[in-house]
Amino acid sequence: MFKYFVVCLALCSLADGERVQESGSEIIPNIEKCIKEYPLTAEVIAQIKRMEIPDLPEMRPFLLCLSLAMDIFFIPEGFDVDRLDDVIVTDLSQDEKLQIIHKCVDRNEQKSPAGEWAFRVHKCLVTSKIGDLARAKKAEA
Repeated sequence: MFKYFVVCLALCSLADGERVQESGSEIIPNIEKCIKEYPLTAEVIAQIKRMEIPDLPEMRPFLLCLSLAMDIFFIPEGFDVDRLDDVIVTDLSQDEKLQIIHKCVDRNEQKSPAGEWAFRVHKCLVTSKIGDLARAKKAEA
């Protein structure tokens, strides 16, 4: 049920030296936990499956929950660039991938609430060349 939903959210899952990169089946419990805590409508889930991050208030707590559950976001520090780099699998060069991650991950100079901050970074990643390539791969599948 969550196959393509997981593809979108897997852009921001975690891997580091102590932990093996999460597969779709390992991410699903985090997704289910956050959907239970922060329900999304069928329409919003359909948008996410199309790799769209709708600018809706309910997305903020959901994405924050997911980012915290996957250990890629920490309050007050924000997103961990190294963990995002480890998990984002793309055909881009390492340098290009890191440029996009660094462009998307900000230090919250705006002092936005954590949910808004998480939303902003997720939206940037999904609308970047990283997201474009992920959508293209999904279309090929």
